[in-house]
Amino acid sequence: MNRTLKNSIILIASIIGIVLVFYLKTIVVYLIVSLVLALIGRPIMKLLSKIQIKKRNLPNAIKSVITLVVLLTFFTGFFALFTPLVMEEARIISNINFEAVSSELEEPISDLESWLKDKHLLDEKSSIDNEIGQLFSLTDVKSIFNSAIGILGNSIIALFSIIFITFFFLKEKKLYSDFLLALTPKSKANQILNVLKNTKRLLSRYFIGIILQISVITIIVSTGLSILGIKNAILIGFLAGIINVIPYIGPMIGAIIGVIIGISTNLDLDFYTQVIPLSLKICVVFAIMQLIDNFVLQPLIFSNSVKAHPLEIFIIVISAGTLWGVLGMIIAIPFYTLFRVIAKEFLSEFKLVQELTKNI
Repeated sequence: MNRTLKNSIILIASIIGIVLVFYLKTIVVYLIVSLVLALIGRPIMKLLSKIQIKKRNLPNAIKSVITLVVLLTFFTGFFALFTPLVMEEARIISNINFEAVSSELEEPISDLESWLKDKHLLDEKSSIDNEIGQLFSLTDVKSIFNSAIGILGNSIIALFSIIFITFFFLKEKKLYSDFLLALTPKSKANQILNVLKNTKRLLSRYFIGIILQISVITIIVSTGLSILGIKNAILIGFLAGIINVIPYIGPMIGAIIGVIIGISTNLDLDFYTQVIPLSLKICVVFAIMQLIDNFVLQPLIFSNSVKAHPLEIFIIVISAGTLWGVLGMIIAIPFYTLFRVIAKEFLSEFKLVQELTKNI
């Protein structure tokens, strides 16, 4: 085939592919989530492969169903435990009299405002009270509940689609590899297979590590807050674990949410003598959690699972956050892992690539 014609076909196919991804982005999301679940379920499938009944291995379909049941049981149990707590907190917040809260906090806010203006940290014309008022005016709790039905319907469709796709990803482990090989020149087939093999191995470890991290942080924060007598300790711990998926800034966001939840259930307390100590207790627990996460969990999960240096990961995550915000920070490590695996196979002649991929 003429080289120019071949390049033109590749270009046209690429453009069509990009357009399809844009218009079918919901399906693309389903595929990505299903692939992640298949990677998480990979160790379970391997374990089931060792089981024999009358000297015969279990069929892939049965192993896939068992793996799906295990995953669904885990996630369903996890969310079933915390959903009632979230709904109860939402009910409490929806019933809050924000005018009464504003009146109660008028003196502390005034003192804080004066201090910030004295330190030239707040413009003389600005007002914290007005900023808070605008925030609450933008938050229509009732409208959130009204849209819950629509979200529920979409969630059911998404859940069914993801379960269906995940089943076939588990059952036919060569499904996506065969698809990629069909689009790949025969001369590059072995390299593509190596990319898929190493990517599955590294990302499977990474996503399992993330689940472990969420679980450990939930336990640490919930236990710490419970010991200190903080209400809704389990809910705060759960949210802290989920939000901690955002590298580096996740714990800070979690601490802020924890303080807000802690205060929202204790609005009758005196601000100076009770609310501030309560907030400090929550922050201390989050600080301890952050130390454990930084020095134990993250090196174990990130460095060992994706085989990258902590400084290397930090630079990649911060760069992705600068370019694409919070979403970029969340997906930075999986995409960087994929990039390193591809680079090792196709760009191994470069010294920089050799250095970055030597541990893969």
